[in-house]
Amino acid sequence: MSILKNRIAAVAVGATVVVALGSTGAVAARMIGSADIKDGSIRSIDIANGTLTGADVRDGGLTGDDIRNSSVRSADIVDGAVRLADLSPDARAAFAPPVGTIGVEVATLAAPKAIAHIGGGINANNTDLDTGLTLPAGRYLITVDGAFESAQAAADPSVDVYPQLSLWIDRSGDGAFQWQQQEGDISPNALMPAAANRHISVSGTTVVELTEETYVGLLGFGYDSAQGTARSGDINVKSATLTATPLS
Repeated sequence: MSILKNRIAAVAVGATVVVALGSTGAVAARMIGSADIKDGSIRSIDIANGTLTGADVRDGGLTGDDIRNSSVRSADIVDGAVRLADLSPDARAAFAPPVGTIGVEVATLAAPKAIAHIGGGINANNTDLDTGLTLPAGRYLITVDGAFESAQAAADPSVDVYPQLSLWIDRSGDGAFQWQQQEGDISPNALMPAAANRHISVSGTTVVELTEETYVGLLGFGYDSAQGTARSGDINVKSATLTATPLS
């Protein structure tokens, strides 16, 4: 082959290389798309920290398996977003009050106690049964239940005696019952049989409004048909229960 032909061939080869290089540059300059990336080839190291946002994740695309266990904190949840229905049955049960209580408070007489005084003024002659509750301000349905028992027979069966449980609301906070200061409310009472070792039950209900924390208790008292003091100390409060149910 002549020298001229060799030079022409060399120039042709060089031109081919230039075209090829030019073509390679054009491919490199084109935008890389999803089709140019092998499925599953992008790793965490290929993404700059802190660059992904909520817009980069398909709605509903993340599941519980995508979140590290115990990594979600209170600060990660919008206030008020979690409802009782979102909790497990065991968790919901922990928030519920015991069946039948709904915030009810109860005080019960520890042991039978004699009514020391029958008749006279209730302020001075009541018998404190040491059975009560200190209730916060609010509106309550108050129920008083109790039973009386005669320790001995009446000396004069012609005189009727009516023992009673009086509800005491210590509005003044001084620990002393004052009927005139609206510290007394219901006073359920019953006719006591004249015979010994007999008992009779009483019950009463009222609604009480308390404007501040207040002690509410029970007192024993009574009166007789002769306006005297018949059977003082002879009648015991056998049982007494004070129940306060919040209404608001």
